[in-house]
Amino acid sequence: MSSIIENLQLAAQQVHLINLYQANSEVVYTGYIDRLAPDGVVVNTYDDAGLQDGAVFMRYDVIDEVEMMSEDLDNMAFRLKNATTEGLNSVPQPALAIDDQQPALAQLVDYAHSDHQVVLLVLADNDNYLEGQVQAITDQTITFTTFDKFDFKNKTQQVIPLDSIQILEFCGNELLLESAFVKTAHAHQETVKASEPDDVDATLNNALAQHQLIAIRSADGSDMFFVGFINTLNADSVLLNLIDMTGQFGGYTLCRRSLIESVTTQSDYLQTMRGFIELNRQYELNVQPVLNDERLFDGTTDLFESILRQAATFNNLVHITTENPMLPAMAGYPGALTNGHFIFYNVDDDNQINHVGTMIELDQVVELSFGYMDAYLLEKRLKSTGNL
Repeated sequence: MSSIIENLQLAAQQVHLINLYQANSEVVYTGYIDRLAPDGVVVNTYDDAGLQDGAVFMRYDVIDEVEMMSEDLDNMAFRLKNATTEGLNSVPQPALAIDDQQPALAQLVDYAHSDHQVVLLVLADNDNYLEGQVQAITDQTITFTTFDKFDFKNKTQQVIPLDSIQILEFCGNELLLESAFVKTAHAHQETVKASEPDDVDATLNNALAQHQLIAIRSADGSDMFFVGFINTLNADSVLLNLIDMTGQFGGYTLCRRSLIESVTTQSDYLQTMRGFIELNRQYELNVQPVLNDERLFDGTTDLFESILRQAATFNNLVHITTENPMLPAMAGYPGALTNGHFIFYNVDDDNQINHVGTMIELDQVVELSFGYMDAYLLEKRLKSTGNL
């Protein structure tokens, strides 16, 4: 424990960008230390685009490792600098006044209570997290009402001892949007989805005509689902303008109709996302300035072929999933298409391009994503390090 504290003190003094790892969770927090309080550390955290994404309070005994140097941190530092240079936008972050000499957690729950903020809690001996609002506070407990964006009926109230709260996330972009959304009228809606082939076809055609927000669930057993608006539809495939978890434009995904298990047109999650989209309109945050959400595509062509050919010609980074179970989903660069095949040069976790590549059949590609934030950032990073 003493080495953790010493590393935190060093990172605070030297204003180091750090990764905080936990012993019992895969979640890693990246950011700068805001303060070292008697009961834990407060870190200003950043999202994958390099934008400040709220803050987190962590008790000292939850932290397994403080990382101050790594390829991942170099990559994040690049993204932070790029976010400033390119003028990327996020929901305005409120400033908090916290007394360093007093325990931080009690001050943070007091702030969340008075401002009706949605916060995220991780409790001791609990694998799950809770999102919701603090309804009441005593010296030793809080009364907490959960908010479940996937199911509004799943609303429980419980009394939680302050001692059992190990992590508190607050003021993140998604949490700020939820805080605004829960103040608006929202009632539980029964989920409406189509899964029979004829129903799926009719639902997709209607969603295109009505410009309707939908969720497409993949049939490959991955539990993957895409949320967005249909851009282009043809006999073989669906091209979506994606909406990310904060209601912003998230690039494009093309998927084969054969990959579709179901199409959802009504649900509490879609209702939440529609609320986020509307809030982003008010903040003028619907699309980041470096992304293009106005691309048009020719539905009379084989979209997989035309988009891969374009990516090969202009050396654009794409993400693909194939129906070959031996091949993982991967991001990289397609080579020229010949005889229904192409070589795919994937980018590995260390931002190195595999220059040998993998031969892939065009017909085996079932999902193709492009024009999204992470692709833009990865491409810029590859160019900055001389790998592209």
